[in-house]
Amino acid sequence: MAKSLTVKLLEEMIRDDSPLFVKVASAKTPVRDLPDDERKAYKAAKQAERRAALKEREKTGSVKFDMETTREALADAALLILASGADGSDAVMAYLGKVFHDQVGAPFTVKARAKSGELKPRLLHIAGKAS
Repeated sequence: MAKSLTVKLLEEMIRDDSPLFVKVASAKTPVRDLPDDERKAYKAAKQAERRAALKEREKTGSVKFDMETTREALADAALLILASGADGSDAVMAYLGKVFHDQVGAPFTVKARAKSGELKPRLLHIAGKAS
């Protein structure tokens, strides 16, 4: 039985040496495959870039958005609310009461330290640049 033209074309297309299946070599070597010295130099350069970007961001009044800075910003907001007695300070005190439920005076100590300036917001210097 003779093969149809369609079958012949399909066989030709799926040959291993067909141009459709030629693997393209990657132009870049993955970092994990670099020699140790080159990988360390690459990582050091990337870290220097990251630090420079963070310094630049801080100069403009911002910080990197991640879990740590988000928690710091929220803690700063709670400190400022407690220190000023603004709306929401009762909610912050209630939360502190729940967290330190076995240490009755802890929420009041936190509030007193916030008012006296003993507990200082960490990101206030950055927030001041943004306004």
